[in-house]
Amino acid sequence: MRFIFLFAMIVFGATFNASAAGGKLYSDCNIVGPDGAQLFECAFRSREPKVVKRAELSVNGQPVSGASFSSFLDGDGKAAWLFLIDRSNPRRAATVKRSVELVSDLYAQANARNIMAVATFAGDMQMHISPGDPYADVAQRLAGVTADGAATAFYLSAIQAIEVLESVDAQRRALVIISDGKAEDTAYGHGDVVDKARAAGVVIYGIGFAERASETVDLQQVERLASETGGPFVSAVGDAPLPRNFLANFTRYLTNGGSVSAPAGELVGELSTRLDIAYEDGTSQQSDAFNLYIKRPEPVVDVVEPAPEPEPEPEPAPLPLIAKIYQSFEGIWTEASQWALANQAVAWLLLVAPFVLLAMIVLVLLKRSREEAGEPAADLQNAEPEPETPITEVLSGDDLRTTVLANGSVNAGMMIGAFEPLDGGPRFEIREQNVTIGRHSENDFQLDDETVHRHHAVFHISPDGHPVITDLDTVNGVTVNGERVSKAELKSGDVVALGEAQFRFVEGG
Repeated sequence: MRFIFLFAMIVFGATFNASAAGGKLYSDCNIVGPDGAQLFECAFRSREPKVVKRAELSVNGQPVSGASFSSFLDGDGKAAWLFLIDRSNPRRAATVKRSVELVSDLYAQANARNIMAVATFAGDMQMHISPGDPYADVAQRLAGVTADGAATAFYLSAIQAIEVLESVDAQRRALVIISDGKAEDTAYGHGDVVDKARAAGVVIYGIGFAERASETVDLQQVERLASETGGPFVSAVGDAPLPRNFLANFTRYLTNGGSVSAPAGELVGELSTRLDIAYEDGTSQQSDAFNLYIKRPEPVVDVVEPAPEPEPEPEPAPLPLIAKIYQSFEGIWTEASQWALANQAVAWLLLVAPFVLLAMIVLVLLKRSREEAGEPAADLQNAEPEPETPITEVLSGDDLRTTVLANGSVNAGMMIGAFEPLDGGPRFEIREQNVTIGRHSENDFQLDDETVHRHHAVFHISPDGHPVITDLDTVNGVTVNGERVSKAELKSGDVVALGEAQFRFVEGG
């Protein structure tokens, strides 16, 4: 049970350089227990699936006697994995099928202490097997997974999967991302996923599948997530197999290592602790030092409490202003201030009333003198109102099509021109003054090409009647006759390229 407590602490407490073993050693040391019975507790895990032969703890350079090692696999702690399969791009149908078969095979390594779940993602994340669901019907539950996604929310889906793992009752957690590494996220990025994983104590496994060798550069996205969270990374191009060692030791990348416990004894003050780990394969690892502190017990001293000093008598409350004003009348009225204190509202009324009466008399006299002099009174009701400040409406939105407007000089329904694909496909006839172009289905001219952005460009007619194409600030851009443009007038015969999709523009019918 002590082992469960130990790994409930953050797995990423510290990262240490390895010695002959290679890779990294992830470890966390703490002082636990009451004064007089304190223990050193150090949890550790290697990045490699190694079997521990010996684990020792030293304090201030000296081995601690009575230290004991407990393997994670020998305890009763649980480990959880969530497989996240990339199902974007219908051209990757064979790869998605291979990913589903891989997950079904890895499920076979699970036992009662393993919690597994499966989700897929494209534009969003979909759960297919929740944590704790029965393992028996894995193949049936995943039979309907196909490559049907048009967009890839890579980083957002990873964050959502980590949030699912956070709620799992397990001592170690891992997110297994199976993807080609391509991402179209705009609101989330690499750092958001790494920060979320570290805060949740989640290790990321990376499994990269590239359709072609030219696409392996995108696998770096998956590799970096694994490297920076302490997980393994493997990849394959085309039909090439994954490494056998990775498949055979899949669960041990997360469940190796364990904990070292030792009594603190009489040690006090600031202590430098270090782990030395020896493995069955003859390699070893040593951690950097942890600086821990055991507080020295304070001696018990009888303290005689001094007698409390007498509290000073409170000063009399100051008189209110009305009472101070009436004090000036005590030469003719001896109890004036006391009466004002007891009747403050009446006292204020008697004091203010003469001045109010005098002001009213003055106003009446001024009004009468103006009427006698023939001055017209101000007619507030007939006064012209202040002109209202015009309000300018500010429009906002994500649809960039609203920023390009046609001038209305072309008759509706008349063919303005056409885009003819250079590869011989069907041409797109332009009969509207404002035409959106992109990969998303809401565009007027939809292109099924992964190098074309969801909203890539807009074709419209300029105020002087010329056809114009405008790039919607995309990465892959727009070129006209081989020259990249942000906005350009088109002439019949111009070759226009959006990403890798090329067309010839033809004016009129």
